Amino acid sequence: MTELYSEKDNEFVAWYPACVNEEEAGAVWTKKRAAYYVHIPFCDAICDYCGFAVEALKGASTRSYLDALHREIERYGESGRLANYEFVCGHFGGGTPSAIPASDLLAVKSAIESHFDVKPATELTVEVNPISFTEEKGLAYAEGGVNRISFGLQSFDDQTLRTIGRPHRAADVERTLAVIRSVGFENYSLDLMYGVPGQSAEDLRRDLVKAVETGATHISCFRLEIIPFTVLRLREGAGMLPERLSVEALNEMDDLVSSFFVENGYNHYGAFNFAKPGFESVHNEIAFAAPQGEYVGFGNSAYSYIAGHVYANHAGLGSYIEAVQAGRDPIALAHRADAHEEMSRYFVLGLKFFRVSRSGFSERFGLEPEFVFGEILDRLVGNDLLAIEADDYVLTHTGRLFVNNVIKEFYVGESRGSRQHLDFAPTLTAKQIEFYARKAGLSDAKASA
Repeated sequence: MTELYSEKDNEFVAWYPACVNEEEAGAVWTKKRAAYYVHIPFCDAICDYCGFAVEALKGASTRSYLDALHREIERYGESGRLANYEFVCGHFGGGTPSAIPASDLLAVKSAIESHFDVKPATELTVEVNPISFTEEKGLAYAEGGVNRISFGLQSFDDQTLRTIGRPHRAADVERTLAVIRSVGFENYSLDLMYGVPGQSAEDLRRDLVKAVETGATHISCFRLEIIPFTVLRLREGAGMLPERLSVEALNEMDDLVSSFFVENGYNHYGAFNFAKPGFESVHNEIAFAAPQGEYVGFGNSAYSYIAGHVYANHAGLGSYIEAVQAGRDPIALAHRADAHEEMSRYFVLGLKFFRVSRSGFSERFGLEPEFVFGEILDRLVGNDLLAIEADDYVLTHTGRLFVNNVIKEFYVGESRGSRQHLDFAPTLTAKQIEFYARKAGLSDAKASA
């Protein structure tokens, strides 16, 4: 016999871990909480700043798209891929879901409920805008089970709306708010945009005051990003926009937004999200907040995270419809996360909502976060970007200002240095490009005169 073992162990090991018990027997087939997202890509008018996969409603092949959307949902249902999931929230986004008839939207909702396990009284959100949202649609949504509205107003100021190329005006905003109240939606979110060229801090403050006065239960406040391949970028290149705000002015606006909403009773619970207590978005909790859950996206350009895979559908409507009609999954991009990437994801997405649990990390992965990310955590804590509060790592005030810098510290593998929006369908037309190119030429000529 060896000095290490006094006798030979002859047990036949057939499974592991060996610590099976009766208490956990009932949890074997417990369904996982999940969220679903439905992309409706149509808009009455495409805003100048928009970089999403959308299409103008006029002349669009809406019926072909909706048929493909139903078929994609049926494909998931018939395959049984989502049989072990319980959907506790749904979100119709876009694009502009309110641009299509309410009956078409609710038919998609019914298809999802007929193929999957959707929890009763789930949080169900529909994004709307003033051009297409009416009292008739609001009543239909409410009767059909929609219980949360997300209103993309962007600003209460006509000049700001003109600058960013929104087709509605302040009077339309007030009319839409009146519809939301008259229908009886108690849970509604507003989207605001700031950092717009030519916008002053006082302009922004007036928007914030009006947003709070609406009584909205949730507000998402985004800093404008002027991205390539948009009309807004072409307008800027043609000298048709005021100068961009300075970094100092933008940082002051960041502070103003956060402090104002907190002072007015909102919980700043995510990078650009504010909610009255108890009205935090369930979709955000599942998709982002640690420990993250899983979600599935239906429609063109929709992202999903299911069974360890992150994947995105084709952004272009034609490619999406063609794939579904051919009996294929309309997936254009995908990656299966390995164990290290799963751990990274816990921090990358979790810190966008400011706080991650150490014990939650250890429970999920069997390792303490310091064992995996100790050097990064020490550096961020040492530079006052992260702090330790009880069991949690939390972003400091400075960390919140640099949230995207901080979360990218946790990128691993091929994700380092990578950016989002790899599958992007530009909406610019040749006519628009030619028009703004001429304008840019005129501006250059004037500048040199």
